[in-house]
Amino acid sequence: MLIRQDSIVYDESGNEYIVEEFIGRGSLGDVYKIQRKSDSKSFALKTVQSPFVDESIIKSIINEGKLSENVKHNNVINYYYFHDGEKYPNLPLYIIMEYANEGTLDDLIDLKKESKEFFTNDELINMFIDLINGMEEINKYLIHRDIKPDNILIKNSVLKISDFGLSKIVTEATRTSTFKGVGCVPYLAPEGWKNYKNTILMDIYSMGFVFYKLACLEHPLKVEENTFQNWQEAHLFQVPISVEKINREVSPVISQLIMRMIEKDTHTRIQNWQEAREFIKKDSQPETNYSDLVKKILLKRREEEQKANEAQLKREKRQKEINEFKKSILFQLKKDIIKPLSEFIDEINNKSDRKKIIFNFNENTLTATIDALPNHIQISLQPIIEENFYREVKTRDYDMVHTHPELRLPKMDNKRILAWGYIKANNQVGMNLILTENENSLYGNWHILINRNSPISPKRRPEPFAFEYTEIEKEIQWIKSTHIYVTTVSKLEIKQIFEFLTKFL
Repeated sequence: MLIRQDSIVYDESGNEYIVEEFIGRGSLGDVYKIQRKSDSKSFALKTVQSPFVDESIIKSIINEGKLSENVKHNNVINYYYFHDGEKYPNLPLYIIMEYANEGTLDDLIDLKKESKEFFTNDELINMFIDLINGMEEINKYLIHRDIKPDNILIKNSVLKISDFGLSKIVTEATRTSTFKGVGCVPYLAPEGWKNYKNTILMDIYSMGFVFYKLACLEHPLKVEENTFQNWQEAHLFQVPISVEKINREVSPVISQLIMRMIEKDTHTRIQNWQEAREFIKKDSQPETNYSDLVKKILLKRREEEQKANEAQLKREKRQKEINEFKKSILFQLKKDIIKPLSEFIDEINNKSDRKKIIFNFNENTLTATIDALPNHIQISLQPIIEENFYREVKTRDYDMVHTHPELRLPKMDNKRILAWGYIKANNQVGMNLILTENENSLYGNWHILINRNSPISPKRRPEPFAFEYTEIEKEIQWIKSTHIYVTTVSKLEIKQIFEFLTKFL
């Protein structure tokens, strides 16, 4: 049965409630204003439904969510009854809770934005203390995990935190859904993106974002497009602008509190609600003759911390990009070379009565070895990382010569080289592997370089030979030129590698 206006619902004791009006729609379902028939008192009813999750799963989560009935506080929406579908089987899953008559904190923030006025410092402190008190009570029983201005309601001018104990339902309901509608994502702590254990620190981070929005009337993070990936990148690597740069009327103490609450590193973040409360008390300390200087020092230190955070997050973001790039290279190497090579050697071993050929591959070093005594063959690949290819370049300014680092990524046929390496036997016979970018694909194109001595070579090398890592950057520039070596480039066919190995296996 669907709930609609004039429907009748019941609580644990069988009291009847009539559905008066539709209030809104959230990630869990619909919200209605209901009235208890016995005394005409108003309540809110939230339906729990999802097209993505089996109802039995949601029922089990609701049973766990009943723990939130123990949370009783003036700054928390009281829950009165969780209906799991058993007591009244003709009714859907729903929750009866306290009714808030003045909308959400998000509505209040929007009104402030329209008026183009910030909340005063005292107003912020009063709201922060109320929210801290409410969260401290909630966290005695559970982790909220879905804190956002929409989940903070207003009743008779009092802020009341809602939807605690329901985040597991939201998570399960949206696990296989699209990004659209997952409201908690703009407020989700970095450790939440990494699927770390849920702790109070996640709630502190999310509430810090709410505090920031109250102080600045805008979200701390900027994303060009509302996508899951963009929000993840922002939470992991973007440093918000300091509060005092947006709202000059906010005291340095309150600004520091907010910025400490939204620290990405859990070790430097505010650790508990009592610490946040004690931090706010610093704002009530009396002014002195030196308060202006103290404010300047605090702002300067905040700027220095922000610059340090930005530099650290920039390094972390770059390292993540490098790791993803290396994973892509590893995937191609395993798929195109290592896997068929392993199958080739397995077939030889399965059909031979001689001593088995030993094949090993190290994913960390991108190195494979083939031992077929007395011969030893090594395959090695090296991803081309930008940081390793800054070269000192000289420029002349009148009579002065200047040097500066310039990125010189290696190319072949005007295509960026993604990785290079070699296949080499212990007698120094070998060939080079080159992976170049493919503009039409996420993955590159493999090439083989067969290198031989030219008639003008001053030193004769075993043929064909592989360029070492120390020389390949220079030598690859001479391909198709008159040089001491002659290099033939061809598209990689795995059979070429097999044919090369037949000389040694």
